[in-house]
This record gives sequence, C-alpha cells and structure tokens, in this order.
Amino acid sequence: MKSLGLLFVLVLSACGDDGATKLPDAPIPPDAAPDASTCAAPKKQCGNTCLDVSTDEENCGDCGVACNGGEVCNATCACAPAFIPATFTPSGFDQFQGAGGIQLAIGPVLDTGGINPIIIGYALDTPLSTDIDLSTVALGDAPFIAAGYHADIQAMTVEASYVATAGTLRITNACDTEIEGTLTNATFRGVNGGLMNPSIDPNGCTVSNVTMTFHIATAPCPAPAVAPKH
Repeated sequence: MKSLGLLFVLVLSACGDDGATKLPDAPIPPDAAPDASTCAAPKKQCGNTCLDVSTDEENCGDCGVACNGGEVCNATCACAPAFIPATFTPSGFDQFQGAGGIQLAIGPVLDTGGINPIIIGYALDTPLSTDIDLSTVALGDAPFIAAGYHADIQAMTVEASYVATAGTLRITNACDTEIEGTLTNATFRGVNGGLMNPSIDPNGCTVSNVTMTFHIATAPCPAPAVAPKH
C-alpha cells in the first residue's frame, strides 16, 4: 500500500477538478445496455451507463453537465464550502515527498466530511524569512500552495482542487522534514488538470483574503551549525 502522502500527491497530480482518473468502461453490447428503468434514483442512464448524477462532477444533475474548477457536485454544481484552515499544525499524518527537485509537504486537514489535503511545494534553497509574491510565480512552479477538498483515498479522488495564485508567502523554516511560515491575503482559484499540470478555470471558483499560519512536520529541521570560536 502506498503512503498516505503519496496518495495525496497522486490524487492531485493525476486528475482534473474532481480528482478522478477514470478508466474507460468496458464496451457494453447494444443488447446489454441498461434500460432507463433499471437506473434507480439518484442514478440516471447516460449513454450505456447508469451514473449517480447527484455526485458525478462530469454529469451533475443531468447527463453531460460538468462542474467547473473548484466546484463540487451535490445534485447541482457549487463551489466547495470554506475549508482552507487559518492555522495548520503537525497532525501526526503529515508527509514529505520529493518530486523533480521540489519538496512537497502534505498536511491532511480532517473535518466531518472527509480529508482536505494542504500541499506546499518548495525548493530547499527557497529563501527564508523573505516575502514572496505568489502572483509572480508561474502556475506549477515552486513555491506554491495547493488545497484539495475531500480526498477519497480508496478511490484516489478529490472533489475539488485549488491553487493560490496571489498572496504573500513567507517561509521561516524549511528542510526536507519540516516547513513553517505564513500566507497572507491570498487568493485561491479552482483548477483543472491536477497539481502537476494545473490550469486555471476562468469559470471556476475563487476564494479570496485567505490568511494561514502553517507548520507541517515529520521531524524537526537540524539545528544550524555553530561556528567554532577562536
């Protein structure tokens, strides 16, 4: 079984807005196509498949009605409710993963509806105690902060994905097992394409004026070396 953190990375990197990397359905012979009457509510026949249109973000409320970036499906498409925390501290389930020269710090936030992963991407040489304007960082480059709404670990999905496209990021401590800092006056926008290939959905959701103090850790950073006295 893959680690929880790697699952979070795969959830957000391999999928679109709803996080689903859907395998094609096996071909259904014409005489085996489901009859509309066999699709018990809330399922509905879309093509040759019975789909739950109360939760399917590609067929939300009706066949072919797709939700926009950052939206979730609950019979109709709507932006995810407020879920990005103002404070995040080590949870005991934090994970760190290296990916192409970028360190990914993954912190799961638990609520009554599920797991909301917060992911911070940074290089180990990202300057500390320096204000970084995220609006000047190209989408997909580091440093970045992304947030997923309601990850389903078994199904490898998230209901919605967001990336901070503006705001001031200040990292005060960072290594490959710990990161601390603040995010102020941030704007998160709903994205399609997943974390590794994100694209802003112009019709997607926007969350503004986000301020967060974060601390994700699996072990403390080594203490800086002290120069010997002469």
